[in-house]
Amino acid sequence: MTALLNIIKLQFAHDRMRFISGFLIALIPVVAGLALLGVAGWFITAAAVAGLTGVFLNIFVPSALIRGLAIARTAGRYGERLLTHDATFRFLANLRVQVFKGAAAEALLGRKLTRSAVVMNRLTSDVTALDAIYLRLVVPIVVAVLTAVLAAVALGALTIWALLPLGGFLVIVVALCRVPAGRRDRNTARRQEAAVDAIRVRTVDLVAGRRDLSIYGGMEAASGSVETASDRLKDVEAQQGNRSGQLSAYAFLAGQLLFAALLVILGQLALSGELTLAYVIGGLLFALALPEVFAAVLPGALSLARTCLASNRIFKGVTEASRFDQHFSDQVSVQADKASSDQALVFENVVYRYPAAEEPVLTDLSFSVAASEVVALTGRSGCGKSTVSSLASGLLLPASGTILLLGLPLQDWSEADLRAYVTVLSQRPYFFHGTIAENLRIANPAASDEELWEALEAAALSDRVKESAQGLQAIVGEGGLGLSGGEQRRLGLARAYLTTPKLWVLDELTEGLDPDTAEDVLARFFAFKGEAAVLMIAHKASEIARADRVLALTEGGHIIQT
Repeated sequence: MTALLNIIKLQFAHDRMRFISGFLIALIPVVAGLALLGVAGWFITAAAVAGLTGVFLNIFVPSALIRGLAIARTAGRYGERLLTHDATFRFLANLRVQVFKGAAAEALLGRKLTRSAVVMNRLTSDVTALDAIYLRLVVPIVVAVLTAVLAAVALGALTIWALLPLGGFLVIVVALCRVPAGRRDRNTARRQEAAVDAIRVRTVDLVAGRRDLSIYGGMEAASGSVETASDRLKDVEAQQGNRSGQLSAYAFLAGQLLFAALLVILGQLALSGELTLAYVIGGLLFALALPEVFAAVLPGALSLARTCLASNRIFKGVTEASRFDQHFSDQVSVQADKASSDQALVFENVVYRYPAAEEPVLTDLSFSVAASEVVALTGRSGCGKSTVSSLASGLLLPASGTILLLGLPLQDWSEADLRAYVTVLSQRPYFFHGTIAENLRIANPAASDEELWEALEAAALSDRVKESAQGLQAIVGEGGLGLSGGEQRRLGLARAYLTTPKLWVLDELTEGLDPDTAEDVLARFFAFKGEAAVLMIAHKASEIARADRVLALTEGGHIIQT
């Protein structure tokens, strides 16, 4: 509950005006609805009595009041939906950034062991679950409390004895709201989360691996695992549906008991002549509408266990966001003026250990790459070459030791400056679903169409793009779908060519390419790179031959110069 309250505080601090306005406007349709029933009941009864007795009754004022309340109820409900959802979505958009920053900090600092797909699914589902806090908990609870005060004043004005059944009704509602906070519902919420995560991850795996599954006969087993998780989710949802039905039935019964008790109390007053029949009918109809208002709290109470679980993880992610700002934010703003051109990259006694690993993958690693120098880093698979490239580009932080970029500690560089001075070319560049232009402008949002064509020409891909009638607006599928492996590599080169770094980090750039394509990619890269230094993770002879120096990485992260 502490994390949930902290999330509420965060939303209040994010936009206090919208936060407060949300339940103020939510009160309008509630008050209008209660008043509408009360006034309508009084008016109909008074009109009937007037018709029977011949007593004069002004019908214009109550008629206008009924019409005004009906309009207020409709407009208020629309305004409440609009304002409360707008406040929630604005807050969640801001919160989502903080949460993903926290997750990035954990991953980049080497503290996250969970599979990335599970992390992504959990974060998105958790943030989505938090919309229940304001919409289903805060607003309904505040409105219910204010309505309880209003009901106490309205019914108390008729008779003080009406407060007894009202108090009993409120006690029952509070008790019903506390029921879903038990261990049984927390366990149900955990099972629901596990089932949803399993469905999402297994479905993604099924779709991504459908070709291999079809070839090797694993499609039936993979689809069966998705159906198994789906069945578990159905069972959980059925349990929640039963619980929701039970609580709603109890709330309805409590409302009927309230109505019956008031009928007895107010009926006695009507028979004794202390209250007119019109006021009695108005009070009863007013009370008849109360259960609907208080029942609005039940959906939030039913999702409380799930919301608390999500709040605990989300708030932890928000606190971790400060670590991201600490390590990866714009800490230094004038790196270019302070940078030295003598050494592009220096590793001094760098140690790196993966979480839960018995031994560090790198131990006292020391080497340097001079300005304009091309250094090839070789070694057997798994010795830590890719770890070195991630450390050199600031994607990982060392456990100890120092990494200098242009003479300055890597951790002191701002994220913007670091990405401007270091460009990484991996063997598998990633592309998002979108146009070719959009994927290229990730590297340089301000690049003109002419600059994009120049980059494509340098990567020997311009002719291929021109074959499409859409040109730069041609769609690339997620992960480069629609492009061959060589075309994806060339498009990755074109994107990199929109940058002007001081250091290039190549991670097995030509892996998986045929010899002719690999040689063409290398030739075009070295023709383009200019005076920038290059750290090249390599094992192919064609790549190593282009290096000024070759460093062999051994077990334990030691360097042997060859």
